[in-house]
Amino acid sequence: MSKKILTLLSIAASLAFASAAYADNHAIKIFTADMAEKILGKPVEPSPRNSQDDTTVGKTWVSHALYSVKGGAAASPQAHLMIRHGNSKDEAKNIFESSKATFKGTDVAGLGDAAYRTQMPAQLNVLKGSNWLIITVGTFHEQNTAAQEQLAKAVLPKITD
Repeated sequence: MSKKILTLLSIAASLAFASAAYADNHAIKIFTADMAEKILGKPVEPSPRNSQDDTTVGKTWVSHALYSVKGGAAASPQAHLMIRHGNSKDEAKNIFESSKATFKGTDVAGLGDAAYRTQMPAQLNVLKGSNWLIITVGTFHEQNTAAQEQLAKAVLPKITD
C-alpha cells in the first residue's frame, strides 16, 4: 500500500473516532455510566450506540443512552434511557397518550407531568414538557420496576425543554 493511501486511511480513522467521541447525544449527557452503575449495582459498559448522534428531524429528536453490566452475557441486565423530544408540549403529550392507549399503560404517580408503565414491552414512560422518556432496566424477561423509577427520578431534574 502506498504511503498516501495509508495516510488517508489514518486521517479517516481519526475523524471517525473524533466524531464518535464527541457525538451530539442528549441522553448520555444526563444518564451517565456512573448513574447506570448505581442503578444496576455493578460496573457497566456503554453501548456503541451511545457514541452516535441523536436522530433529528426538524425540532424533533430522539436520543439513546444504554449501559450493560460489564462482562455479562447477552441477557445481562441493562439500563436504557430513550428521550423523544417533540416539536411542542402538545405534540409530545399527544404521542405519549396515543402510546399509552396502544400499549394499555397503567398510570404511575409522582413522576414528571404524567407517567405510565407497560407490560410488553416492559417499560416506564414519563412525560415532562416536550420530552417523552422511555426507560427500561433489567433483562428482557425480568424488568426492575424500582430501578426504572430510580432512573426516572435521577434524570427528570436534568430534563429541560
